[in-house]
Amino acid sequence: MVAALLGLLAFVQSEDYSIYYGLDANIAQYSSYWESTYETSFSGFRTSQGCHDVRRWYMIYEAKTEAAFNRVLSLRYQFYMLRDYDAEITRHRFEPTMRVWRDMYAHLVIVPAFYKRNDEVGLGLAWRRGNTDWIAFYAIAQAFDHNFSLLRIPQGPERDPFSRIPFKFELDARGEREWARLRLHAELGTEAGQYLDWPEGGEEVWERDFDCSLAWGRLELRPVPNVWLGARAGYGLDRSQTFWPDRDSIMNTADTLSNLWVEPFVSIYPTDHLELRAEYRIWDTHRDMDSVSYYRDYDVLSALASWHPLPALLIEAGYQRSWRYRYNNDTLIAEPWSGRHTQSRLLFNLELRFKSGMMLTVKEGVEMDFFPKDFFRSPHNHTYIALYLPLAIPREDKSLRK
Repeated sequence: MVAALLGLLAFVQSEDYSIYYGLDANIAQYSSYWESTYETSFSGFRTSQGCHDVRRWYMIYEAKTEAAFNRVLSLRYQFYMLRDYDAEITRHRFEPTMRVWRDMYAHLVIVPAFYKRNDEVGLGLAWRRGNTDWIAFYAIAQAFDHNFSLLRIPQGPERDPFSRIPFKFELDARGEREWARLRLHAELGTEAGQYLDWPEGGEEVWERDFDCSLAWGRLELRPVPNVWLGARAGYGLDRSQTFWPDRDSIMNTADTLSNLWVEPFVSIYPTDHLELRAEYRIWDTHRDMDSVSYYRDYDVLSALASWHPLPALLIEAGYQRSWRYRYNNDTLIAEPWSGRHTQSRLLFNLELRFKSGMMLTVKEGVEMDFFPKDFFRSPHNHTYIALYLPLAIPREDKSLRK
């Protein structure tokens, strides 16, 4: 009993292994300039990756392109891959597109997967004005052929058909003016139901309900010349509940994971070549299970000065500090290694912007918690690299996009 209790009190999320996870989440994301460049291009590739800990890398890869068959029909393609502790996502998305009328488009969504049970298919309707302004709605059936993929699997622990397949409703939008930029993406998942088709399994027979949703966005405003302010935000919800009916009662397990973060920022441009930027991320993670309730409270401050002396060169330097507090059933979890709930470092970034459109950024953290004591023994505090490549699809008739 004592061992079980200690095990519950020791529960942590896998990413808690890295005490710099909050700091790294800030520098792993793309700058506002990179976001705008990628979003407004027809074709492009970008990646951001760096050190999680002594065993793992953080990696994200994204690519998109669009090729027109004629003035009416085109094909859009998106690739997304993420490796981030428990997150392992690889997704190819194809969208055969038809121009319905003026700036209105209809989309067929096809998302193939290595395991057919994870295939997705759906329909969408979008309004697009060039590459800067759009709003699109999608309705997508997830795992629509999961039951079919089980056709030749005999009854047993691997046969888990859906009683209700999951659906996902997407909203994707972007808008831009001289004084404002807005980016929004939201996915609302419906509740799905599964059951174990194994009558001889006794108490191993279960029924499972689950759903997941997410949203993220960015708002940038310029209230006065040379000043931009706004916020980034993200939210994710993943929950499930499993029932084991038996003769006398119904046993069940439940697991709900929610993530919410908001990152206000302000950028001041004293000159055309100098930017002073401050960001403050408020990040809360909740995980509620049958036996333990986990909560993580993160606050991350980032302050950077960016100097743009040459068109092809950007130099940045700044300071980061994070505060992390974690709880199991309202009991504070002790921090590993140093025992401190705060981490701080200096940050030095070098960015190259080539005439071809390619961009490369190298970000290096320098340990400051032990300064000046032990500073020269281990000054390195994680490195992150980001790369952007424009992709070109030959276009015989440029008027196809007019």
